[in-house]
Amino acid sequence: MKLKTIIATKPALERLTEKRFSDYKKLREIVKLRKSVKAEFDLYVEQEKKAVETYAEKKKDGTPVFLEDGRIKLKDPKSKEAFEAEIIRLQETEIDDVTPITLSESDFLNANELPTASDMLALEGVVEFED
Repeated sequence: MKLKTIIATKPALERLTEKRFSDYKKLREIVKLRKSVKAEFDLYVEQEKKAVETYAEKKKDGTPVFLEDGRIKLKDPKSKEAFEAEIIRLQETEIDDVTPITLSESDFLNANELPTASDMLALEGVVEFED
């Protein structure tokens, strides 16, 4: 599974861990999955910060310069290419430490706890939903 998949699942997985489940073992699987995803996400953020430090234009105080639209201002066109390549390389990294889990409707305490369709789509890759 690619790191970009894990990055995309983080918000939906956080919402999933707020649900109530009927089976403690399933709950533990979800907690372990969330911890694994968070560890990979944190590592990505750390590496992304390093890329920003390397390629971003900086103010006198050493902080990155931001454009009006919130993007980081890069030093020059070569820096832009290198930064984008670095981010793509990071996002395409294969991750083996995240083990997908399987959930079914009966794992949730009641129908009010079921995830939304959007969350189910966002969780593809780390959660397999069974009938």
